[in-house]
Amino acid sequence: MKKITAILASWLILAMAGASANDGVFYAQGNQLIPITESEITVQKEILTLNSDGAYVEVIVYYEFFNPTGKTKTLLVGFEAAAPYPYEGIGHFPEQPNIHDFKVIMNGKDLPFKVAHVENELMVYDKLTAPVPPYYINGVVKDWTRNQCLDAIKKNNEFDFPFDYVYHFNAEFKPGVNTVKHTYRYRISESVDMEWTFPYVLTAACRWANRQIDDFTLNVNMGDRESFFITTSFFKSVKEWTVKGVGKSIDGEAPYGEPAAIFHMREGGISFHKKNFCPDGELLVYKPRAIWGIWNDDGVIFGEDVIETNRSMYIDWSLLLGDQTLSFSDKEKRIMKNLPFAKRGYVFKSKDLQDYFESTEWYIPDPAYVADMTKFPASEQNWVQFWMK
Repeated sequence: MKKITAILASWLILAMAGASANDGVFYAQGNQLIPITESEITVQKEILTLNSDGAYVEVIVYYEFFNPTGKTKTLLVGFEAAAPYPYEGIGHFPEQPNIHDFKVIMNGKDLPFKVAHVENELMVYDKLTAPVPPYYINGVVKDWTRNQCLDAIKKNNEFDFPFDYVYHFNAEFKPGVNTVKHTYRYRISESVDMEWTFPYVLTAACRWANRQIDDFTLNVNMGDRESFFITTSFFKSVKEWTVKGVGKSIDGEAPYGEPAAIFHMREGGISFHKKNFCPDGELLVYKPRAIWGIWNDDGVIFGEDVIETNRSMYIDWSLLLGDQTLSFSDKEKRIMKNLPFAKRGYVFKSKDLQDYFESTEWYIPDPAYVADMTKFPASEQNWVQFWMK
């Protein structure tokens, strides 16, 4: 006889240094451009924009650097990225297999870059105080060969990364202001606890000469009808964020107990802005999983659905319950069926439905919205039809 058990997954955040929850997939992490050699160059302005399409995050970084020396100065500049977990990228050698379309445009010109592979212990250093990272030796970035990387992969165990990547290039800073646009696409990470996570190292920016970003802006758009958390590491309250679109922001608590900002976005994104910004923490944007697990007598999940309707928009519309019958009441079935409409702000004529959705943390009524299921993506149409059964 099959058992049907509702379980809430235990919570674990991927460590910023590159650790990962067991059974998770950690593809990479974003990072600032950092001077590999000591610099007099300062960061006057940075606009960091993150746009997600569900599978990838497009990272767009605009910098304004200032060279006060009165003469052109060439620096070796780097971008650090952890290896994916579990490692499966040697076929894409030499680049990190989950970072795509890496490009640096400086003062209107594309800059060529190289990719080095360094022992992961070499990446563990104080980016705020160390003038030179340990993988930069005698004017050269230490780079493992393909065979050394293969050997590291063979020796790698379940919880280790075989090596790390350093993208590096020569940047020529003319006197005065220099503009840099750095872009890439990053395959979003997941784990047994997280539907997705996006970590980004902010503190590395403080390795430039002014040890801060004079004018910093962070724009985050993780998609419409999406809820997510941001760890309160470099800020204290959601009051420091501006909602650019339709959404709610709440000072709350992450599922594992630490303070976090919670954002429920029906459409649009959020923005953070600060002058003289020297972050003392990193950026971590994530969406936890709430799992209804269907277990058989052997204790194995053979189907699952992501649902936690009151706290958030934790729904993966593609994961249906199959042929299994859960003991939902008629009211609960109506709530499930109407979730896609509620996410769009539909105002329900039925008082019990309207009262329920108004009691949730995320619901934002839109009296102008007219329900039209034909405009839903197929996954949400399937969801509605399933619950109508």
